[in-house]
Amino acid sequence: MESNHLLDTKTVNSNEVLGNGKKYVVPQYQRDYSWKEDNWEDLWADILLVLESNSVHYMGAIVLQSRGNKIYNIIDGQQRLTTITIIALACISKIKELAENNIEKEANLERVKLLSSKFIGEKEPTSLTYYSKMSLNENNNYFFQSYILPIRNPPTLSPYKDSDKLLFKSFHFFKEKINKHFEINPQGEEIAKFLNEKVAERLMFIQIIVENELRAYAVFETLNSRGVGLTVTDLLKNYLFSIVPEIDLYHVRTQWSKIVDTVGLDNFPVFLRDYWISRNKLVRQEYIYKNIRTKIQNVDQLTLLMDELEKNAELYVALHHSNDVSWSGNKETKKRIKELEIFQIKYCFPILLIAYQKMPTHFDKVLKMITVISFRSTVIRGNYSGRLEEVYNKASIKIANGEIKTPQQLADVIQELYLNDVDFKNDFSTIALNTRKNKKLIRYILFEIENQISNNSYDFEEHSATIEHILPENPSEKWESYFPRSELDNYVVRLGNYTLLEATKNRDIGNKLYEEKISVYESSGFEMTKKISYPEWTPFFLDKRQSDLAKIATSIWKISYY
Repeated sequence: MESNHLLDTKTVNSNEVLGNGKKYVVPQYQRDYSWKEDNWEDLWADILLVLESNSVHYMGAIVLQSRGNKIYNIIDGQQRLTTITIIALACISKIKELAENNIEKEANLERVKLLSSKFIGEKEPTSLTYYSKMSLNENNNYFFQSYILPIRNPPTLSPYKDSDKLLFKSFHFFKEKINKHFEINPQGEEIAKFLNEKVAERLMFIQIIVENELRAYAVFETLNSRGVGLTVTDLLKNYLFSIVPEIDLYHVRTQWSKIVDTVGLDNFPVFLRDYWISRNKLVRQEYIYKNIRTKIQNVDQLTLLMDELEKNAELYVALHHSNDVSWSGNKETKKRIKELEIFQIKYCFPILLIAYQKMPTHFDKVLKMITVISFRSTVIRGNYSGRLEEVYNKASIKIANGEIKTPQQLADVIQELYLNDVDFKNDFSTIALNTRKNKKLIRYILFEIENQISNNSYDFEEHSATIEHILPENPSEKWESYFPRSELDNYVVRLGNYTLLEATKNRDIGNKLYEEKISVYESSGFEMTKKISYPEWTPFFLDKRQSDLAKIATSIWKISYY
């Protein structure tokens, strides 16, 4: 291939990829092995389809960078090539077991030798030293070379990375599949034929070989231009590392690993976008890489980005966990973070990231503002529209630019997101929440109302109180005198039908009628329950109670600036 060619492309099978003395290296900064059981199941299903239909299966494109002497960096395709190598090992292991059981011993040992030489590695003819065809990244290569390729079990898996454990699980997954597939006819010849003539010949790739590293990544980006999730992580990492001088690469790699480890590999793309849109215009997840690349052009910009990502990573994790050590001693902040966990809100984290940095003395007020808006507009109104993200993004940029410095200024900018008292009261008066799906949320709401009424500070998670259904979940036929059967399912999950009650009292009253429960309610230690004194429990009085609770809720979940 001439050096001025952009790329050399051809269709090849697994035999051609792994054969002919080629060696493959996963660059040290590429991601760890990450395929899981769903991926293995899909690949195995494809292999079985190939066997049944006697056809070929297309495995996609692999992008390689030539290093000369038949050595290639795997720019794209390491998960597939590693897994095919593991399938080969599973087949070789099975044939080796047959030999150890004296089944065609000499022939099977010869098969093990030939298949290992073809798919796994062999001795150099000049130096007589053994080499493996695949070398993984710096995180996985030791485990891969020490245990996977030699087919050895480590003394224990506990000290190894999750990605190493996936390699181990992958081998045993495919070993089990091979055992089951050849359970009836476990012959070395058939297993060798399965690997050498079926898997290796009929799994097809488009092989793209590029000599220049930057061109290789350009091809990788083109193939993955609309990728999200882990692909975005890879694209960004590969680009950032490509502009770092060799002397600084170790430091940047270490810093990158720390950031990804802090937020978690699966969560990193979301964190990256949340950080980015806390300071820049809104961009969709699939375009975040291109957006960042246009603005990060040199080492100084890269250094600033990495430092900011590292600084925000721990905060980002803390904002998702109310028990994080960052909130120790700050009861109010812990409470608000817990509310975000319960509400399952996702649009607010960019504005919280930037507010924590730019408005530290007002952060608690900002946090309360966000949680109240979330409760009113999302939990009660059910508004999950992109408008929330748009408004928060505009406010975030104003905070970043210093245009917003006080909670009042922020309140003015995001006011449209705040569900007004009239609408909130109306929505709260009719909301229905099923305890099977929303038990924690219902407990939270009831305890907040109880604390407001009784002037207490009960913790809804620690308190032993139970949720009492005034109209029981499984009412007797006698209840149909008060609630028509056609309306039972609707009213039993209305918020006005719930109250707090001590566990023992709740067990005692069971599914009794309302008039039998009243005396128990009067003896309860909860004020909201003591106040239940309606002449009967019907849709009319349930609506009335929920309307009364809505008035109290309006005073609890309220922002003073409006």
